[in-house]
Amino acid sequence: MRLAALVVRMLLGGFFIFSAISKLIGIDEFEVYIFSYNVLPLNWSFLLARLVIVAEMLVGIGLMANVMKRWVDIGATLMLVGFTLFLCYAALIGRTDSCHCMGSFLEIDPTQSILKNGILLLVLVFAMGAKSWQWQPRWFVTTPVVAGVVVTIFCLSCPDNWMFGPSEEVFNVEKFDSATSAEGELADLHLREGRHVVAFLTPGCPYCRMADEKLTHICRRNDLDSAAMVYLTPATDSTVAPLTLDTTTFIRPSYLIPSMTYAMITYGQRPMIFLVMDGRVAATCHYRNINERQIAEFLIKR
Repeated sequence: MRLAALVVRMLLGGFFIFSAISKLIGIDEFEVYIFSYNVLPLNWSFLLARLVIVAEMLVGIGLMANVMKRWVDIGATLMLVGFTLFLCYAALIGRTDSCHCMGSFLEIDPTQSILKNGILLLVLVFAMGAKSWQWQPRWFVTTPVVAGVVVTIFCLSCPDNWMFGPSEEVFNVEKFDSATSAEGELADLHLREGRHVVAFLTPGCPYCRMADEKLTHICRRNDLDSAAMVYLTPATDSTVAPLTLDTTTFIRPSYLIPSMTYAMITYGQRPMIFLVMDGRVAATCHYRNINERQIAEFLIKR
């Protein structure tokens, strides 16, 4: 029984570590998923995503090494119960998208993840009930391990708001002015009147999709006027017409503009986001340095 309990603990620890690594690899999607609940600001979503990964990694290491059994068991139990309660809430409000419990390796919805957590809790109860060998390390051993995990996670994936500050993206000002003029390709969007957030996105680009999701949730969380959000997508011809894309590609409608105009304005960079006031570009950003407060304050002043 001791050997069985030890093997179960190591397997359970390996699962926690695999789950943490999976989330770390797909950290961009995990951040957006946390932010999509419109509870935490975007910057806090960056931080919480990494703290969840750190907690999973530490619990996994503790289980595999079979150390500090009491505290590791409490941590694993609280984590599984907490995740399960959150998933129950997600299921109750109708969320059926992947909960990113296993990152991008395995997409499972909240209901399936609740079942998975139930099985893990039963396995954990068995491992807690059966006596097994354990090692009780001293503080001078555990402290460097905890610090090393935290530093490693944050170095491998530093939060965007820590790495990327405000920046001015290079774009073709003359071409943008021409496109937004009365005779230009974007005249129908009336970008020379009022304040707008203009996002240059391309279907099939994962960062464009996530930029679209971030902007959409920023709009919802801050109760902003959705009409002020303009999404531009390159077309294969010179026709400028509204187009509603499939929700698996983009959440909100986009507008087609000629591919040459798109490329000339952005110099081919994607995604690129403009904050436009009366036809003048007041600020620019890319996917990594989207600033929720800047966008909210810019549009609230309409």
